[in-house]
Order: sequence, then C-alpha cells, then structure tokens
Amino acid sequence: MPVSAHSKGPALQIAGAAPAVPALRLRDARRHRQQGFTLVELVVVLLVAGVLLAVGMPRFFDQLTFQEWGFSDELGGALRYAQKLAVASGCDTQVAISTGGYQLNQRASCDSGAFTTPVRLPGSDASGYAGNAPGGVTLTPVSLYFDSLGRPRASASGALLGNTTVSVGSRTFTVEAQTGYVH
Repeated sequence: MPVSAHSKGPALQIAGAAPAVPALRLRDARRHRQQGFTLVELVVVLLVAGVLLAVGMPRFFDQLTFQEWGFSDELGGALRYAQKLAVASGCDTQVAISTGGYQLNQRASCDSGAFTTPVRLPGSDASGYAGNAPGGVTLTPVSLYFDSLGRPRASASGALLGNTTVSVGSRTFTVEAQTGYVH
C-alpha cells in the first residue's frame, strides 16, 4: 500500500480516484454535522423557565401595585404642574389631596380670595385638573398651595411649609420647602 505524504498512516488508493481521506477526518466531519439539543439540555431549560414563571407571574397579576404606581406618577405630575403654573402665572395654585383623589384650583383673584377657580387641563379647554384614586389605593390628605415663587404653603394658614411628604399607598414623594421641588 502506498503511503500518502499528507497522512500519518497507510491509505488505500484506487487507481484514477482522488486521494483517500483519513478515517479520523471523517469522524470529525460527522460530529460537526449533528445539530439540536440533548434531552438533558431541554429539561434544564424547561425547569429554569418554570421557576422564573412561578416567581414572576404573581407580580403581573397584582393590578393594585400597577394602579398605585400609575396614580402616584399622575399625582406627582399634578404637583409639579401646579408649582410651575404658580410661577409662570404669578397666581397661587392649590393642590387639595383627599383620601379619594386630588384637585388643582387657583384663587378667584390670582393672589387673594378662596381657591375656587379650577385649573384647566394642559392642552385643552376643559377645566377641572383632578384625579380620583383607584379602588384600594390610599392617599395621605394634604392641602397646600404654591405661591408665585413656587414655594409650598399651607392652604389654611398661608404659612410656609417645611418638607412635605405625600403618600400614595406604599410610595411616597416629597415637596421641598423653599423651592417646591417635587421628588
């Protein structure tokens, strides 16, 4: 048997045929053609997916948490808007938060009188910038207004407030004294 210059052992060569491929290279070629997953890999993936679903799914079915976060964001936006409106218009703007919702009002004559003029919704002619808390969401009642400098004041007395905390369920945010910054 002739010995090929490229192989390490004897190879069978047929007259007129291409040189023989060593047996080791054929086995490697077959191994690389196999595709797919083993049964063990599939079972492990299904187990991991099952554990993730068991832990994560209850959080997606608790609607109250999503409603609480959404209303908290809405109320925070209303507080920020009231502060910016007071600075931009020069008129005192009240945010009255009750256990059932909130409402934004301005004074009847800009800087004196009762808070009887409802704030218009931004971008529309509709009056009554207000919101109702979803069922099951609890609010901390607070009544404050922002003066023309954007500082928070007590609605009843007009005194400057310190840092004021507003709670919406388990979430809280603060209205800073002197600046009215809401975070």
